[in-house]
Amino acid sequence: MSVRIAIDTGGTFTDLVLSDPDTGRLVFHKVPSTPADPSRALVEGVRELVAQSGYARADVRFLIHGTTVATNTILQRKGARTAFITTEGFRDVLHIQRQDRPHLYNMRIRRTPALVPRSLRYELPERTLHDGSEALPVGRDRLEELIEALRKEGIEAVGVGLLHSHIDPGHERAVGDALRHALPETTVCLSSDMSREEGEYERFSTCAMNAYVQPVMTNYLDRVNDALSDAAVEAPLFVMKSNGGVTSARDAADHCVHTILSGPAGGVVAGDEIGRRLGRPNVITADMGGTSFDVAMIHEGTIAFAKNAEIDGLALKAPMMDIHTIGAGGGSIAWIDSGGALRVGPQSAGAVPGPACYRAGGTEPTVTDANLVLGRLSTASLLGGAITLDPAAARRVIEEKIAAHLGCTVEEAAEGIIRVINASMTAAIRKLTVERGYDPRLFTLVPFGGAGPLHGVELARELGIRDVVIPLAPGVASAEGLVFSNLRTDRIQTHVELLDRLRATEFEEMLDNLTGRAVEDLTKSAEGSDPVISRRAGLRYAGQGYDIPIELPEGAVDLALLESAFHLEHERQYGFARRDQHVQLVNVWVSAELSISDDRRKPAERSVSDQAGPLASRPVYFSGDWVDTPVFRRTGLCPGQRIDGPAIIEQLDSTTLIGPGQTACVDEWEQITIFGLDLA
Repeated sequence: MSVRIAIDTGGTFTDLVLSDPDTGRLVFHKVPSTPADPSRALVEGVRELVAQSGYARADVRFLIHGTTVATNTILQRKGARTAFITTEGFRDVLHIQRQDRPHLYNMRIRRTPALVPRSLRYELPERTLHDGSEALPVGRDRLEELIEALRKEGIEAVGVGLLHSHIDPGHERAVGDALRHALPETTVCLSSDMSREEGEYERFSTCAMNAYVQPVMTNYLDRVNDALSDAAVEAPLFVMKSNGGVTSARDAADHCVHTILSGPAGGVVAGDEIGRRLGRPNVITADMGGTSFDVAMIHEGTIAFAKNAEIDGLALKAPMMDIHTIGAGGGSIAWIDSGGALRVGPQSAGAVPGPACYRAGGTEPTVTDANLVLGRLSTASLLGGAITLDPAAARRVIEEKIAAHLGCTVEEAAEGIIRVINASMTAAIRKLTVERGYDPRLFTLVPFGGAGPLHGVELARELGIRDVVIPLAPGVASAEGLVFSNLRTDRIQTHVELLDRLRATEFEEMLDNLTGRAVEDLTKSAEGSDPVISRRAGLRYAGQGYDIPIELPEGAVDLALLESAFHLEHERQYGFARRDQHVQLVNVWVSAELSISDDRRKPAERSVSDQAGPLASRPVYFSGDWVDTPVFRRTGLCPGQRIDGPAIIEQLDSTTLIGPGQTACVDEWEQITIFGLDLA
């Protein structure tokens, strides 16, 4: 017997899912996160989950972890003491960044300071030209001086970013070898190992970020492995990457910037799996947790990907799912701004002290407090009653901090908080859909996270989406997505050339080379069947600054068809195409995925339960009126069951709201589909 456990560390809770591929059984568990040391909650959660599920610790075959360590290290500026070595004359690239303005009309705006201060950025005489030829060899004497300076400064990590190393990394590798030999206790990160694309600032920033986080991530994963070993859990640890695939713990430590979206990526994989089960190729995933709201889009069965992102105002160049995140969660704090308007977030009460109703020291009104005041949450909703909520405390803080300032009732203030946070979330969804040429009305909304199902129908109504699907365990959906993830790696190489000057055989040679390297990356981590290969080409009109990735079909490359596909995609995204202009190849992108998961849920076989009907009822506030609303237990619902709204469905990890006039149906996978949304 063998099982796998997925662990997703969030800001408020750590979610765990145990999956038995032989029976299709899933066991869910949640424990409070331990922000000071996330490994404590992880190991304790694994212990508790194995014990309550009835398996032996030796039955655990894989552990898959979605972690926020890299993200939190950057946001909190708690990384290693890091130095950065670059080509002479390029010391300030990390500070100058790009010549755009973060906020066009804000004359007082300041860029985010670089992770490496100027005093620890060093110049090295050397030069590789744009074509890869050497103009100036590495200055060995200066390199020896830099090594001595790094030793005196007590540097823990060094990033090396040299000009044009994405074309020929020879100089970077020579510098890296010298550093590793002279400073064996110092971690060394090369920009050419992080990215082989053009864009010096983006490549240098990614390298500096990785160097800054690498010692922290290494120490964290070592602690996790040691604690798991002490707990007699010997299964190998894999870590979720931002691209939706998993990798070994060692690779995650070496390339930690690839885990920046580790947790949210699991939720997108879960949404993709739900879409496949139901035959719905267009899905919007909406993950609303305690502190953040993460949105992603799946169009025609393909998850949207990106190569460029920002974290805390710093460029990150790494293949990742296109996930848009805002500060909107159950713990988001409601406040009155200087103009007297109601605002919600982005600041959050987090896990400590949490919302006021948690009775853990929270003194600010939050979205969770508002939902409790409106009757959407019961006093025993959280973790199946393991945490009792205090409605009096919630009413008090909303009265004092919001209602008194707005001159309204507590219920009206609470409903206002919900409307404001919903507006923020619908704006985030529009950013990934409407602003990119996609009509959200053609999609299915899959809300999850602890708070997502409470807000899903209202978000859908605002966006004109006609149906909402609630996963079986929405509060741990991101962790469930980790269970279905496979090993994945991406290789991207810059090659700037006009398509009409490029030979198809030359293009195919680049693809074959990248494919071979990608497959080699996978086979280092695990064995499995033949990898699934997908290929993209980054194209633009000559003179443009940004490229559009175009999917390449299997088989021989047809450059004419590729150019035509680019024109069509440019027209779809921007409303026009310039077919008289030259099209330029910018980069080649190969993804390889190796299946290590035979875990796929099976349809439910349960018959009607004696708990299928409502177990209770309570007043719930809808649009200015209290309505007596039946309350169902999610574990009592059966496939084929229909529930007419208004209704509340409660479960261990979340609560689902069904509004008046809406209908919910339970499908064969025990997922809830809500229809009848008022789109007026």
